[in-house]
Amino acid sequence: MKLPEFSVKRKVTASMMAMILVVLGAISFTRLGLDFFPDLEFPTVSVITTYPGASSADIESVLTRPLEQVVSSVNRVKKVTSQTSEGVSVISIEFEWGTNLDFAAQDVRDQIGLSEQYLPEEANDPLVLKFSFSQFPVIFYGITGDIPAMELKKVIEDEVAPRLERIDGVASARVFSMDEREILVDVDKASLESRGLTLDQVMMALRTENLNLPAGNIIERHSDILVRTMGEFKGLDDIRRTVVGVTAKGEPVYVADIAEVKDTLKEMRYFARIQRQNGAYLIISKRSGANTQIAGAAVKREILAMKGTIPGNPVFHVAMDQSDMIERVTKNTVQNAWVGGLLAIVLIFLFLRNWRPTMIIGLAIPLSIITTFIALYAAGYTLNLLTLGGLALGIGMLVDNSIVVIENVYRHLEEGEAADEASIRGASEVGMAITASTLTTIAVFFPMVFASGITGKMTQALGLSIAFSLIASLFVALTVVPLSTSLLFRSKKSLKSIAKAPEERQFAKAKAFYRKQLNAALNNRRWVIGGALLALLASLAIIPFLGTEFMPAQDQDMIMLKVRMPVGTAIEETNRVVAMAEDVMFAMPEITMISAQVGSQVEQDAGDAASGFSNAGTHEGLLWVGLVKREKRKYSDKELVEQIRGKLPNLRDVKFEALDMSQMLLGGASTPVDIKLFGKDLPALKGLADQIVQLISGVEGIRDVTHTLASGKPEVQIHIDREKAYRLGLSVYQVANTVQTATLGKVATRYREGSDEIDVRLRFKEKYRDSLDKVRGIPLRTSANQTVYLEQVADITTGEGPIMINRENQARRVSVTANIVGRDLGGVVREVKGRLAGFEKSLPPGYFLEYGGAYKQMQDAFLILAGAFALALLLVYMVMASQFEHFVHPFIIMFTVPLGIVGVILGLLVTGRSVNLPAMIGVILLAGIAVNNGIVMIDYINQLIKRGIDKREAILRGATTRLRAVLLTALTTILGTLPMAFSTSSGSEFRAPMGVAIAFGLTATTFLTLFIIPVVYSLVNKIRFKEKKAVAA
Repeated sequence: MKLPEFSVKRKVTASMMAMILVVLGAISFTRLGLDFFPDLEFPTVSVITTYPGASSADIESVLTRPLEQVVSSVNRVKKVTSQTSEGVSVISIEFEWGTNLDFAAQDVRDQIGLSEQYLPEEANDPLVLKFSFSQFPVIFYGITGDIPAMELKKVIEDEVAPRLERIDGVASARVFSMDEREILVDVDKASLESRGLTLDQVMMALRTENLNLPAGNIIERHSDILVRTMGEFKGLDDIRRTVVGVTAKGEPVYVADIAEVKDTLKEMRYFARIQRQNGAYLIISKRSGANTQIAGAAVKREILAMKGTIPGNPVFHVAMDQSDMIERVTKNTVQNAWVGGLLAIVLIFLFLRNWRPTMIIGLAIPLSIITTFIALYAAGYTLNLLTLGGLALGIGMLVDNSIVVIENVYRHLEEGEAADEASIRGASEVGMAITASTLTTIAVFFPMVFASGITGKMTQALGLSIAFSLIASLFVALTVVPLSTSLLFRSKKSLKSIAKAPEERQFAKAKAFYRKQLNAALNNRRWVIGGALLALLASLAIIPFLGTEFMPAQDQDMIMLKVRMPVGTAIEETNRVVAMAEDVMFAMPEITMISAQVGSQVEQDAGDAASGFSNAGTHEGLLWVGLVKREKRKYSDKELVEQIRGKLPNLRDVKFEALDMSQMLLGGASTPVDIKLFGKDLPALKGLADQIVQLISGVEGIRDVTHTLASGKPEVQIHIDREKAYRLGLSVYQVANTVQTATLGKVATRYREGSDEIDVRLRFKEKYRDSLDKVRGIPLRTSANQTVYLEQVADITTGEGPIMINRENQARRVSVTANIVGRDLGGVVREVKGRLAGFEKSLPPGYFLEYGGAYKQMQDAFLILAGAFALALLLVYMVMASQFEHFVHPFIIMFTVPLGIVGVILGLLVTGRSVNLPAMIGVILLAGIAVNNGIVMIDYINQLIKRGIDKREAILRGATTRLRAVLLTALTTILGTLPMAFSTSSGSEFRAPMGVAIAFGLTATTFLTLFIIPVVYSLVNKIRFKEKKAVAA
């Protein structure tokens, strides 16, 4: 028993099945997570190693290069890149997509563990991290208050963060502040030397005296009593009274005798402000799989509930709110879907002028969507920009199958059949055709589901949501629709009203006009086909004027601006320039919040590096700028950046660079143009990079041209004479360790105060380390217990060292980066390549260029989608060949696919959009949709020919009979995607190009289906007839 027959004859059972789907769909919907993107787990593992006080050149030599060699041997590694700066090494290991990152991260840890014995003892243990999109902060707050930043951080950590972390769905609430408390033991060099002591002795005393140790237990009167030695410092006086040695007279020397002990802030070459005030940062992350919008809303409610009860009256400034962004994108996407669905239903009513079939077809949309929720939940997906976009795109297609069934049931009813019989026969006759048309649409996504990279992950979520909804709509068309028609069209009155309606008489005239025009087209086949091919060629000529890009730029509610000044600029000067930029932006009504960071910490731990609080130089600053919500501002984020540029003073040697957050979110570079120059010698790389900057700066549309290899940072270089040191019983490590303790300072121990642990740092007072001569006079203790000075065992010179060293696949690399304004990425890079053609040929041996960033992502994505498109066409052909049991007829229908590109190109041109990833996805989807009407038409023409009707008459009658179904299915899909195509709301940048491709492309293919397919069909059949006749002769 076929589905239509089962549904009509077992009405109660079929109704209960539909109710079960509704109930399960509603339950699934409540359990689906809500995110901005699917949980994209980029196949990248990072290894972060800190080495306080070490230069970037030293870290490259002793940390980065050895670790790169080790991790490169891990299985399925695709690329290894590294960034080495003062005090920290960050290595990124990119694996092949599909790699199990848990196993990969463990393999990396194992390999590093085998080589840790060869790493410097002073370096901290490497931290291995893997990144998932779910780890991206849900909300990022900048917090100001009435108390100092250090106290404010403590309050947020103790009072706010624990309550937020108890919220369901919240993984962590991390608090950062630029003011870090520290206990400083500031040693007086003269006092130390006069007592015959060294820094090493002080260091050892502090470490060995600050201990609580278990001492076993004793049994007394049947009681087991624990014995503990209590030696931990209870206060600063305990540190001051610590004995560090004895005098020649045997008198104890205390820390207080040779040093000043201060409770202070960790030394920083750093300024950080929120709304031009000192403050703290609060970063909220959610658990994987949790509903981002619900978790974010709960966090905001909890903070609101705590208002007025938190000491210091903290004010929470929203720097970034992903949950709010998701809520707005979801709302806009759902709104587009509702409008599209409503337009489709109104169109159906205008065509049919009868509430019964309109209601039946209208039921297909909610039923199909509700059923789709079951599949999405079972497959482990969330509701996000891509899955919701897929549902919104498919909203018009969800009624296509139902329209074809209703239209065929109509025909049987008009022929006098009873409602039950007409419903069964009408649905059964077109069952194979609508199944094939559904499968062709689904088939185009099969290649994309198995595509690799970020392109594959994104198209997989989009494609599966459309596929699930179309399968659901097919099921509804073959069950619920015939059931409904058998119930609603039982009375003779309803059938007569349909047949005699004025609209039917008007449509009969339209069919007669179409038949006349189609007959003329059949008489002028060469002209028709020639005109179509000419239109295709003309549209292809337009492509170069459209431009290409990887992803459309997202209009974010946040801007990131980087301020660069010449290397060596004092932090006070950099801070002054950043403050000027803050003043300019605070006067702009579109800006709601500004967070400024200038300079760097003296020391940086792996947590800081992993959190994005990078160790920039004193010549750099970063501005996080919050904007008014997109719907409430007149200008886009890119336009506001240009306005800010125009208002900033034109200062010499000062560069303001805008970072593209939307590309960063997708794993891309922070700037669209990224020219990678490889070589060995850093000075040579810098000179060549400077030339590239000069060559491409004049390209129209390019902004913020810079490169990653800044001028060298002034440094004191200590070259130890190994022979002299050896004779005195000193090792290179001893000398370097003493110098580091004296100048930078080293953490000797940690002082516990309540639940907090505070670093106790040991170093010389500033007056003993503020000049090169003072460094030369750092005392060293020999093996003979004699004091010598650093200048006696080392040559001390000044020079320059690189601030940051970038490497890729174990080769040094410098990146020349730039932003683009007012032009497409593909056009800019083509012009850049033209300008660099001669330069590239003249590069020295061992030096070469590569183009990375968004351009490389675009190339890779277009290559993947081109292959997917070719495979999709093959699958569509296979489905149709199986449907028709014919090798030639599918080719006739597939004529609409390349000609449909005419509409896509014109649509992109009219709407001012470029060829990008979403538009390409729309073209592939169009390939599956465009053939659907052709399948229904050819299938019916073949049925008529089998009944013995003349081929020409069969073509005319079949095309005319299917005119209503073709127009309705096409127009409902077009109207369903129009709201998305012309949307300007949040998240529309990704959805709109797909909507444009489908709406305009399908408009073109509909016209082609009505004329080109019948013409080509007649031409193919005539050629075959002549061939057979010739053979017979």
